[in-house]
Amino acid sequence: MNRLFRFWWFPLVLQLMTLVVFVLLIIDGFAADTDDMAFARILRNTNLANLIVWSYWWPVIIISAIFFGRIWCMVCPMELLTSFAARIGLKRRPHRVVQSGWIITLFYILILFVGIHTLAIHRVPFRMSIYLMALMASTIVVGLIFSRNTFCAYICPVGHLLGLYARLAPFGWSIGNESICSNCKDHSCTANVNAYIFQGRSCGVGLNPAQLDDNTNCLLCGQCVKSCDHNNPGSEGRPNPGWFVRPWFKDIFALKPMTAAQTAFCLIVSGFVIYEVFTEWKVTKGLLLWMPDTINMWLGTGNTWTHGLIKSLTLFVLLPTLVWLLPYGLLRLIGGKFPIGRFFTAFGIAFIPIMAAAHTVKALLKTTSRIPYWEYAFTDPVGVESAKGILDKSLQLAPLPTWRGPVVTALSLVLICGGIAVSTVVIRKLTMAHMRDSGCRAWTLYLIPGLYGGAFAAMICIWRLF
Repeated sequence: MNRLFRFWWFPLVLQLMTLVVFVLLIIDGFAADTDDMAFARILRNTNLANLIVWSYWWPVIIISAIFFGRIWCMVCPMELLTSFAARIGLKRRPHRVVQSGWIITLFYILILFVGIHTLAIHRVPFRMSIYLMALMASTIVVGLIFSRNTFCAYICPVGHLLGLYARLAPFGWSIGNESICSNCKDHSCTANVNAYIFQGRSCGVGLNPAQLDDNTNCLLCGQCVKSCDHNNPGSEGRPNPGWFVRPWFKDIFALKPMTAAQTAFCLIVSGFVIYEVFTEWKVTKGLLLWMPDTINMWLGTGNTWTHGLIKSLTLFVLLPTLVWLLPYGLLRLIGGKFPIGRFFTAFGIAFIPIMAAAHTVKALLKTTSRIPYWEYAFTDPVGVESAKGILDKSLQLAPLPTWRGPVVTALSLVLICGGIAVSTVVIRKLTMAHMRDSGCRAWTLYLIPGLYGGAFAAMICIWRLF
């Protein structure tokens, strides 16, 4: 991989390929539209673009971040578009509000609350295409206004998610030899003069490879490798930056607290993965949706927008907030003292391993359950006729592979148990670092992996094994 980064065409060719695929997905999505949500539940799987985006592309992004870091950013067409736009744009320095990370959190909330749970962009291909076009347009506009990779660093709606999950990855970007960087005279990987070179530019998100010690923000674009190589021909030990193996969970065990924006994002996602996994089983789905459905019934909300907003606020804000506050509330109840703000930013990272495990479980459930639809995906890429045939039973879907049930169940339990184990280690390290004076009261904080992770494990066992 490090050898590939030295070639001018890598990962440019991959970015161009994903850009072409991105455009083709938009075109195919525009060809399929409906206002019938019952029909949309089938159409989302028969339309090739929608099938790829939501059932395979998105799960692959999640899994790749957990195991390889922000490797998707390396081939993302948005990085290519915003970099080109920034070369000819105004190159304004982003305001501190933009740099705070709250734009990413708010962008994600907008997509989750309005896009998915109100407008159903994940079910109606036409609406999905509008969303993808809006994402592409915002990428270009931000690039034309702000400097470098402002979109990738401070606005991309999945930036926080990839950065937080990348803390678990056993690979990371760093340098090979500290002495080379300490004796460096040109600093080509950080120099402003190289900021807009087509290939071999300095870091677009303002990182210094010599000081990089975690996966949270690095886009793995490899530009600093090219800069170090091309601007120092013949120098021994160059290029020095590279992609290296590191210990599993190194970044999460470093206990680096989240920012306020990351914490809010993490809290919402912790509720989202509960929804994603628990709605796979009709029993837990009914229990989970009881509260928002009851609130909507009391309020008499028949409007789609109001219904979607109440559902989102209940499941992705109220529910996870209660889950997060339970261990903290018990800690305070038995006499423990710890500022609530520090609890959220510091102990919130203990949720990340379980969130990542649950997200991977959802990815396995989703990708494997869509296997029968591929029989019709290429003969009818628009998917409208196939969806009609499935609804009127003139088309029959093939049964799921026999291996799917036991394999997915076993992997799901291994993943959740692994997430609980890592989260428990994080809690132990955090209590030793922050709560030495709390003594036995700190046991309440182990409720984070115990209750949050235990809920996933219990649900999967009851659903899949009994």
